[in-house]
Amino acid sequence: MENIQFLTRTIQKNIENKLFKGKIIIIYGARQTGKTTLVKQILKNYRHKKSVYLNCDEPDDRFALTDKTSTELKNFIGDNEIVVIDEAQRVENIGLTLKLLIDNYPNIQIIATGSSSFDLANKINEPLTGRKYTFKLYPFSLQELTQKFNLK
Repeated sequence: MENIQFLTRTIQKNIENKLFKGKIIIIYGARQTGKTTLVKQILKNYRHKKSVYLNCDEPDDRFALTDKTSTELKNFIGDNEIVVIDEAQRVENIGLTLKLLIDNYPNIQIIATGSSSFDLANKINEPLTGRKYTFKLYPFSLQELTQKFNLK
């Protein structure tokens, strides 16, 4: 079996420094840049917090977040302290859903990812004005690869 190691991303510490500040974390990036791996690593680092990971490629997860009241959203999220919404751009009216969550439950940390920054940005910018931290994940940098593999 292959020994797979996580290559720590420079951006991870910046994201973790913004957790639990009363704002949503938005992570944009092209497909296959490691958004899902990154958020799963963050969840691993915060395993002492109760969390839920929602993959919005899955119809059940998409449906659970679409056109719900804040009470329905809270019932679905339960007592989780961290909620990851992966591929958030797939959820209809995601901007309003995220706004309801952050306005009504500011102690819950929401992390939303999207592979299409244009798509997701158009859906969330207006509803989330002043309610989010935005990060753009790029493919691995030369610095990240150099550090990982001790290259000179």
